[in-house]
Amino acid sequence: MKPGDGQRTRQETLQEMALDEALGELCERKESLLLATPYFTFESRFIERAGPDLRVRATMSRNAVRHVLSQTTLRMLFPWNLTLFGGPTRILEYEEGTSTRTLRLSVPACLAKDDQRRSYRLELVGRSSGTLGSRELHLVKVALENINHLGIGVFCAEPLPPTGFQRGRTVDISLNLEQGPAFQATGRICHGNGQFLGLAFDPPLAGPGLEQLTAWLQPRLTEAQRVWNNRASLRTQAELSSRPKALPEGILLVCADAELQARVGAALGGVPPLRSVVPAMAPFREAMTLQPPQVLLLAVSGGTEETHRLRALLEGVPPQCPVVALGVGPDLELSRALAAELKATLFLDRHTFQTPFFQRLMLGLIRKHFSGRPEVT
Repeated sequence: MKPGDGQRTRQETLQEMALDEALGELCERKESLLLATPYFTFESRFIERAGPDLRVRATMSRNAVRHVLSQTTLRMLFPWNLTLFGGPTRILEYEEGTSTRTLRLSVPACLAKDDQRRSYRLELVGRSSGTLGSRELHLVKVALENINHLGIGVFCAEPLPPTGFQRGRTVDISLNLEQGPAFQATGRICHGNGQFLGLAFDPPLAGPGLEQLTAWLQPRLTEAQRVWNNRASLRTQAELSSRPKALPEGILLVCADAELQARVGAALGGVPPLRSVVPAMAPFREAMTLQPPQVLLLAVSGGTEETHRLRALLEGVPPQCPVVALGVGPDLELSRALAAELKATLFLDRHTFQTPFFQRLMLGLIRKHFSGRPEVT
């Protein structure tokens, strides 16, 4: 075995725990998959693991299952880690209810990268659109669905003419890539499903056209990989965002100084309640989602890097939540200038929270901006 072969094998196959984790996540997200024979392909969707087997949504009739899928070689294909994985499977059972049809499939011991698609198709294409032109001079407006340096997938915005756009035909491609260049090429139609067409560039891209497309693709591929790598935390954030919103309560102090957090907490004496979070985007968003505050208290010193960070944090703060800047740096005028730039509701110097006035001021802001009005006891 050559050096690196073991790593390549791990990357190009899913088996044992990696396979179980992948199928579990795909079922949780109800992701799509394809059931493919050498002649037909049916779209489906993951539902759940059923012991050692797999349950998926059926999009075909019982007769199709009996006469097509059960009588020939069947493969399951699904997207994973910016590519397609696949392997042989068998239909173990067809279940039909009043409004649903499902299949129970066998799960192979190992799934491998599918070699039918030689390069990942980018789907983060924005509002890219264009036209396809047939040799019969028909023009069809399309929206770009996916793209790589080998081909594209498009959705036709209008019914296709009866001739010129069948499988195997060659068409002229003209695309306007979002925030990118206008792009022309020639393509061969490889497959179609209704108004969706998949095309391969023919002849293959080369020269300036390939360079332009590669430059446009690269940052978007990097972002797609980042989203994939962070999918667990992004899913957690989405779940938190979908929960019923809690009513705003108390003060959220954005500060990394534990000593300052303790001093502010002592000055408030628990009324209103105080929570603290470090000035970083992920924990700040989570804190705002779990329990929105009635007052957002920022510790500011006036540094340039701090300015950019706090400005980004404040973008998602509801407009009814007052923002109070607490100057903690050696130069109060610099802190005051930052508070003005951030459009803070109020600026306080570092000595204010050491007086009873601080607690009364926080409660007064809450009375002014929210209907719930806690009283000092």
